[in-house]
Amino acid sequence: MGTTVNILKATHKAAANLLGQIESSTGQRKVDTLNTLKEALLAHVGEENRIVKEAVGKPNATESFKSSAQNFVNELDALAKKALLPFFNKYSSASLVNSPDFSKDFQGIKKALADRIAYEESNFYPELEKAGY
Repeated sequence: MGTTVNILKATHKAAANLLGQIESSTGQRKVDTLNTLKEALLAHVGEENRIVKEAVGKPNATESFKSSAQNFVNELDALAKKALLPFFNKYSSASLVNSPDFSKDFQGIKKALADRIAYEESNFYPELEKAGY
């Protein structure tokens, strides 16, 4: 495995750990952990976008890889804008994270993140590794 892909996978594990902490915490601690997760995910997305842009710009990048990379970025952007950011913005206070809606919404976000992580690690990261990452 490439060093870059290993780092990206380590970030996924850290995010999964934070998701577990969110489930087991309450009140302000839950809000603080949500904010930590938000910051970690945004940094991760930024790093993935930087790496993809660099990889696509390599002279040996195939059209297939470029197409796959563009889909990867578009899907990630849509997930962030349509699900993650609205969720984090909605649950920004202790009273809201203790509301009945939080659990349902959190399970949806948790599943979306788990699905995305599985996709990245099984489908796209192998392509990055082939590109030397």
